[in-house]
Amino acid sequence: MNLISMRYFRLSVFASFVVIVASCSSTQSIVSVKEPVSAEKFLSSPFGHDESIKSFTKTLPPKTKIRKLVKRNAHYPEKTDTIYQFAYKHSEVIIYKTYFNREILIAGTVADSKVEMMNGLKVGITRDQLYQFIKDVKKTGADTLKISTPDNTRNFNFIFKKDKLTKVMFTSYFD
Repeated sequence: MNLISMRYFRLSVFASFVVIVASCSSTQSIVSVKEPVSAEKFLSSPFGHDESIKSFTKTLPPKTKIRKLVKRNAHYPEKTDTIYQFAYKHSEVIIYKTYFNREILIAGTVADSKVEMMNGLKVGITRDQLYQFIKDVKKTGADTLKISTPDNTRNFNFIFKKDKLTKVMFTSYFD
C-alpha cells in the first residue's frame, strides 16, 4: 500500500469507529414489557407484590428511609395503629398497619425511576409504553391520566410532561 491509500484506510477506520461509538451512545434504553395487565389487576397490586411492610422493605431502593408514626385507631381510641412512611429521594409510599396487623397501602408518590412498579412501570417511560404496560386504559393526550377502581377507593394519577411519565400519585380509601 502506498502512503496515500494507507492514510485513507486509517481515516476510514477511524471514521467508522466514531460512527459506531456515536450511534451506541445515542440509542434509547429498551424497556422490556412483560405481559400487559388490566387496569383492575394493576390497581389491586400496583407494585406487583403484596402490600406488606416486609415486601416494600425488600423491593424499594437500598437507601430508602423508613419512618414510623403512631396513631390512635379512629374506632377504638385505646388501640394504636402505625403508619409507615417509606421515603426515597422525591418518592414516598405510605402503609397503614392496624392494631390487628392488617397492612394497607394508603398513599404515595413515585417520582424517581429507581422506584419500580408492577410490570416495569416507572418514571421516565413514555405514554405509549404505559399503554403497553396497562391494557384497557382510555388513551388521552392530557397531562394527567387517571385510573381508579369502580368505587373510587383506589386512585392513580400518572403525570406526563412532553409525553414522558414524570410522577405517579396515588391514594387509597379504607375504613
